[in-house]
Amino acid sequence: MAIKARERSEPVQQARGSDGGGMRLPTLLRRFWLWSAVVFGLTVLVGYVKYRVGYTAVNYNPLGDPLFGDLMEYPGTYQWLHTVAFFFNVSAKPVPYPLYSPVAYPPFAAMVMAGLYSAASPVLRYLEVTAVWLAVAVWGVRRALMRVGIGGVTATLFPLTLVAISFPIARLVHEGNVELALWVLTAAGVWAYLREYDDAAAVLWGLAAAMKLYPVILLVLLLPRRKWRAFAVGVAAFVAATALALWWLGPTMGVAWRGSIHNVFGYQGIRASEWSLRELAANHSVYGLVKLAAMMTGVPLARLTLPYYACGAVAMGWAFFGRLWRMPVANQLLAVTAFMVMFPPVAYFHTLVHLYAPLLVLLFVAIRAERAGVQVRGLKLTVMLFVPLFAAFTLFLFPRVFVFDGLVQVALLVALFGCAVRFPFAVDGPEQGGHMLRTGNGV
Repeated sequence: MAIKARERSEPVQQARGSDGGGMRLPTLLRRFWLWSAVVFGLTVLVGYVKYRVGYTAVNYNPLGDPLFGDLMEYPGTYQWLHTVAFFFNVSAKPVPYPLYSPVAYPPFAAMVMAGLYSAASPVLRYLEVTAVWLAVAVWGVRRALMRVGIGGVTATLFPLTLVAISFPIARLVHEGNVELALWVLTAAGVWAYLREYDDAAAVLWGLAAAMKLYPVILLVLLLPRRKWRAFAVGVAAFVAATALALWWLGPTMGVAWRGSIHNVFGYQGIRASEWSLRELAANHSVYGLVKLAAMMTGVPLARLTLPYYACGAVAMGWAFFGRLWRMPVANQLLAVTAFMVMFPPVAYFHTLVHLYAPLLVLLFVAIRAERAGVQVRGLKLTVMLFVPLFAAFTLFLFPRVFVFDGLVQVALLVALFGCAVRFPFAVDGPEQGGHMLRTGNGV
């Protein structure tokens, strides 16, 4: 048995709603929907109260940073594209920030961003891409819900309202961060993976890894299926995209390589050693807990990096090859994605958008479970953990009593990872033995 399920003694009744004869959402989905709205309302209320009692803006306004601040950081730098100055400020009179800010992204991400800056209005192009992507995502979820019998109005409102009230999406768009492109690639890769288009999934994940390294871990999802060729294809896509970007960025591949390494790891080093309200409120990396422990015990932060990566690799290796290897796909996807967004030393709110894909898989497991009349142990807890995880940081930011959202989110992510390792999320049926949740089952 892949799960511990309790059969109901009475026949399963499919409750019909008032939505054109369509089925009602299962209980767990309705509960998640309701509590997401409640938490959004609480966030607005708490923010207003903080504002009225005189808290600083960072405490009450989760979107208080400059609008499209990440996107508008580099237009001046891209004036020197294809030159040494793009990577190193080598002008006779150094150009200050924000007229010049080194691009702190790997080469392929820098190349993709050039497409935004080539437009007359980078902000407008970013918003166009965002609108298209969110429309496709909402339409895809709506179509999947209707396929399993949910009425059209409910199937539309469910994803649409969640997009509107989920803070990671709002923060991503507000910042204009290139994480949008990674989200498109990783989510499209998950879609292909669930339909067993393994080569396509590997290419998409390889391209995402070429933009920011951490999505490379998604390729391990191919190993339990023994898709060695697809795994190699993903690695090849990562290498090829990086090499192409280095050649295109110029002026030579050597200059582009050295400049990218210098800027990326320079930024990472600054952020990894930072200890500020911003980091405590916004950085949901496990590394934050390690830094806190190190500062309390007097261990220099410079000595943490290598042991941290080594311990993380051992922990993930044990969890994946010792437990997750034989567990359902929903578990593997959730655990790997949670690890992907909580392990990098620098991990801000917008990276949480990658968790929508495993959440959707869990929600469709819940649909199958209710239709089959079974209870999947741990599923309710796991799904409800996403509610506070997707809330704005103002709800959990009270510095005077040492409550910081970054630390709260770390705890939630660790709990999600633990649930994925402990509770098999599957319903007895055709997806046993590592097979996908088929389209006919709603995914």
